[in-house]
Amino acid sequence: MKRINITFAQAAIAVLLAMIPVMGNAQYVRSTYFMEGAQYRLQLNPALAPDRGYLNLPVISHTGASFQSDALGLDDMIDVFKNGDDADYFTTSKFYDKLKDMNRAHAAAVTDLIAAGFWHGNGFMSFNVSVKADGNVGVPKEMFTFMRDMKGMNHNDYNDYVRNIGGGDLNINVYTELGFGYAHVINDHLTLGGRVKGLLGHGNVNLKMDKAVIKTHLDGLSPDVDWTNADPMDLVEATGTASVDVVANLESSAHGLDYIVNDNGYIDDVEFKANKLGVAGFGAAVDLGIEYNVNETFSLSAAITDLGFIRWSKGNTVTAHANTSDLNYDSNNPGDLLRFADVVATGKALNLDMMRLYIDKQEAKSRTTSLTSTLALGGQVRLLENRMHLGALYTNRFSKPGNQNELTLSFNYHPQSLLDFTVSYSPIMCGGQSFGVAMKLGPLFIGTDYMFLGKDTKCCNALVGISVPLGARMRD
Repeated sequence: MKRINITFAQAAIAVLLAMIPVMGNAQYVRSTYFMEGAQYRLQLNPALAPDRGYLNLPVISHTGASFQSDALGLDDMIDVFKNGDDADYFTTSKFYDKLKDMNRAHAAAVTDLIAAGFWHGNGFMSFNVSVKADGNVGVPKEMFTFMRDMKGMNHNDYNDYVRNIGGGDLNINVYTELGFGYAHVINDHLTLGGRVKGLLGHGNVNLKMDKAVIKTHLDGLSPDVDWTNADPMDLVEATGTASVDVVANLESSAHGLDYIVNDNGYIDDVEFKANKLGVAGFGAAVDLGIEYNVNETFSLSAAITDLGFIRWSKGNTVTAHANTSDLNYDSNNPGDLLRFADVVATGKALNLDMMRLYIDKQEAKSRTTSLTSTLALGGQVRLLENRMHLGALYTNRFSKPGNQNELTLSFNYHPQSLLDFTVSYSPIMCGGQSFGVAMKLGPLFIGTDYMFLGKDTKCCNALVGISVPLGARMRD
């Protein structure tokens, strides 16, 4: 098997990408919620059955992806994930001025391998086999400030230099969902729905850096020294000490992801074998939903989705901790400051040389992770004999380290049985600049809550698919 040398961040993203054709929040497009002809709204609320059965075929049936960031644009986050030694994106004022104290981004994707649903009496049955992936990353501003320090961009007193970095994390989850759902129309007012799901876990990575403290007490160095291109003679003539102290922990469970340990015993490379990506854990989850028609005009609905967990096996789990006890440097030791420069002078926001992650084989054990649940609360007004809908949908995604709240206001027009059209506006995320559109034309659906507005877009998502209609239409 050919070995692929990639950075840790790239390997983690590779696990996510290996099972899905696009990168992006495994949540579904909110603009579908009040489209009675769109089956995709079942994923937001299992009580919201479409007006007709469907069959989704592999690949072309349903693919959705999204990206959300609280500070940086899509292109910026791609630069961060590249994590290259020669990176210089962080040196620009355009990038640096966007940063918050903690900069978070979330991306996810979903695709159906196969899915179908049909009416039987007063009930709507559905099943799906879908691959889902989502990940989030948090990078503190201090990390980029430190990287700029090492580029000589900031005026520093290296006789008493301290840079305290902490709070960064990386989380990725990839799994296959096998779901069976049922929505039952109790009467003209009430519909109840639920879905049970078996989960096959393919990969999970959880890396957290609690702190990284870099200190120097060095004489004879320019305050503008560029450590990445410093003259070795300048470093040799400097006197004093330097140190790196990191607290970081890694938990990883995946088939096909091997950590390569160097001669010093810490992780410095990753070997990814896509053809060996398999099942590393098993789990289960449920979705619950309700729709209540107050009258022919007004309805309320609520749902909680992805209440579940995955249990990862011991044999597929790796646990590692930072050990930086040997990252102390003294100018009295020949070459020490050159070695210090090799560790800190890099364009990597995720610097494994600085973390010194040692695998703890004695601590390897099975572990359990929970899915990210979502609460949905909706209300809509039906007008023009159910041809026009005005709706408001609130969602709360219970993610770590903080919840993601959104309010989506939508206008839906359904002039005929083959056409559904929706425009929406989401005022909370993305600074209130989030307009969306969705259209169902016969078997074709395309929609977005956050339109892509160029490389600086902080939020974008999309869902496309083609479905084969099944059975008679239950309502018009």
